[in-house]
Amino acid sequence: MLRDTGLVFVYQTRRLMRSPVVIVVGIMQPLLWLLLFGPLLKGLTAPGIDSSEAFDLFAPGLLVLLALYGSLYTGFELISEWKAGVVDRMVVSPMRTAALILGKALRDVLAIGIQGVILMLVAFAMGLDAELTGVLVAFGLFAVVIVMASTFSYAVALTLRDENLMSQMMGFLSLPLLLLSGVVLPLSLAPDWLRHVAQANPFYHVVMASRSSMAGDFGDASLPIALVSCTVLTVLVLRWAVGSLRRV
Repeated sequence: MLRDTGLVFVYQTRRLMRSPVVIVVGIMQPLLWLLLFGPLLKGLTAPGIDSSEAFDLFAPGLLVLLALYGSLYTGFELISEWKAGVVDRMVVSPMRTAALILGKALRDVLAIGIQGVILMLVAFAMGLDAELTGVLVAFGLFAVVIVMASTFSYAVALTLRDENLMSQMMGFLSLPLLLLSGVVLPLSLAPDWLRHVAQANPFYHVVMASRSSMAGDFGDASLPIALVSCTVLTVLVLRWAVGSLRRV
């Protein structure tokens, strides 16, 4: 399994290196959020939030935003490969079925991880105050989220096998996941019913965990909740993706 996953990862990484523009384009949306929306937070006045801390709450959430939008649409590539017959040839090869999904997901971690590093460097240049250990913990969660979201995208792609249907589904899912994650503003400002609904969103817990870790609060309950929920979901969607791949 490790050998097959490594072979797929190297192959996919070589393809990525031949199109580095993908990394540049992928970083543009979170950078625009950071550069155009971030300065507005410096004058924010809200209950329980100091204007000097608003940017420190916003920047960690952008990592989750990057993981969300960078991963949910990776399945389009797999649909193209399926239509070209590449997936069929891989399925009938001696390769472990799960290795195709895991290798591609790890390639996504590399590509989106590079974008995440660039994003954090710009955030620090704009005044982000975070501990290095906390940033490393946040990047660990960031990697787990990418694997989870990418694997989910591949599972949906192998189930639908249609770009139009997948585009509509991902557009429908991404907006509530984003709004209920508290990326833009903390959900402590939201009414009680909205905070209760957000508890079912794994991205909400990851955002809270990223903010807590970057603030140096490693005892926050959001850290184990985010890690366990994302790990369990990754296993479930991986089983779904592998089952769909075997039915190709």
